[in-house]
Amino acid sequence: MKRTATLLIAFLLLLPRCLAQDTPDFLQIAGKVIDGATGKPLHYASVELAGTHIANVSNAEGVFTLKADSRTASSALVTISHLGYGTVTRRLSDFEGTDADHPLKISLMPVSLSLNPALIRSQDPEDLLLSALYRIRQNYPDKHVGMTAFYRELIKKGNSKYLAMNEAILDIDKAPYGSYQIDRAGIYKGRGSLNYDSSDTLFIKYQGGVVSIFDIDQAKNPFALVGINDVPRFYELKSEPAEFLGDRMFYVVSFKQKPGLDEIYMRGKVFIDSESLAIGRVEMWMNVEGREDAVDLFVLKRPQSTRFEVKSAGYVINYKPSGDKWYYDYAKMEIKFETRRKRSLFRNHYTVMSEIAVTDHKDVPPVIDRDARVKFRDQMTEKVSAFTDENFWENYNVIEPDADIEAIIRKIVRQLKKHNLE
Repeated sequence: MKRTATLLIAFLLLLPRCLAQDTPDFLQIAGKVIDGATGKPLHYASVELAGTHIANVSNAEGVFTLKADSRTASSALVTISHLGYGTVTRRLSDFEGTDADHPLKISLMPVSLSLNPALIRSQDPEDLLLSALYRIRQNYPDKHVGMTAFYRELIKKGNSKYLAMNEAILDIDKAPYGSYQIDRAGIYKGRGSLNYDSSDTLFIKYQGGVVSIFDIDQAKNPFALVGINDVPRFYELKSEPAEFLGDRMFYVVSFKQKPGLDEIYMRGKVFIDSESLAIGRVEMWMNVEGREDAVDLFVLKRPQSTRFEVKSAGYVINYKPSGDKWYYDYAKMEIKFETRRKRSLFRNHYTVMSEIAVTDHKDVPPVIDRDARVKFRDQMTEKVSAFTDENFWENYNVIEPDADIEAIIRKIVRQLKKHNLE
């Protein structure tokens, strides 16, 4: 009888140690966003139905879907924007007959940088990044903020087999920026599924996903694993061409680990708002490639008979302005690793991913019940079982691992509104 080994994965990097069914009340449109100069798809393009809160982002193939009330006028405008490209507007009627398999092609053209001289600041990358880091207390909330968010985590084997899938609606007490208080999250609703069979030689458990998705908040925790004053000592900084999102301009500073450092650090880009100097987005990767010791950063428990190698570790953190403050809005962590049993030529590839999107924030933080609170030692597969409510998910009764998170958010917001009114 085959024995299945247990692998316990945890994100430690910033710790100090049936498909969804459309309802007749909605119409759905689809588009594919491409670079008008190269023809390559553009992912993370922002799409919004003007004058509403209906929005989405394009996926890795540049494809997006958007749902709107069926009574929306055909002349309503849909805006499509992306950092570094001009914004394009289309009428809702232009999307007639489209779906995810037959999207409307939308070309965005790269924009040349045109600055108002009054907005020009020092282009020294160290000055820009340190100025942004030192202005965190000014640009981000200095008090507790309540948030509601959709969270999901996935464990995938190869390119298509999902071993574990968990989703949850979280109540969040986001601690003040510039303080040492920790963020707290509790499960409001949740669900999960496991998909292991006799062919799987590893039973993977994922620990600490929710806690770590807040730990990578680069405006609240040490930037790229180091303190503010240590950034110039550990990283080489470089100014990149500024980029636009809609009418906002962002300075871009790239960073990479200085040569000669023994420890594993980061590389990536920081997008800094040109007016407020707030950090609007961070994209970064841990330098795990070719490092045998990288596995110790992520794997807490592993069988002796199997060799592990971390292939990549990538992170995205996005912030959104509201009034004169910027708020934690979206984050994603994706770790890929490879396993090989001793004396075997065959290798297996796994991906562990967690992702969060905030649906709203409010001045009064929620009271999080002790039983609902998610701690680092928790495994969501076990935790969500106590918060399963099939009535809440209704028609959205199947987890869709490949669905864009913003598309899921539209459904979740409708369910939250409905249940709050009941």
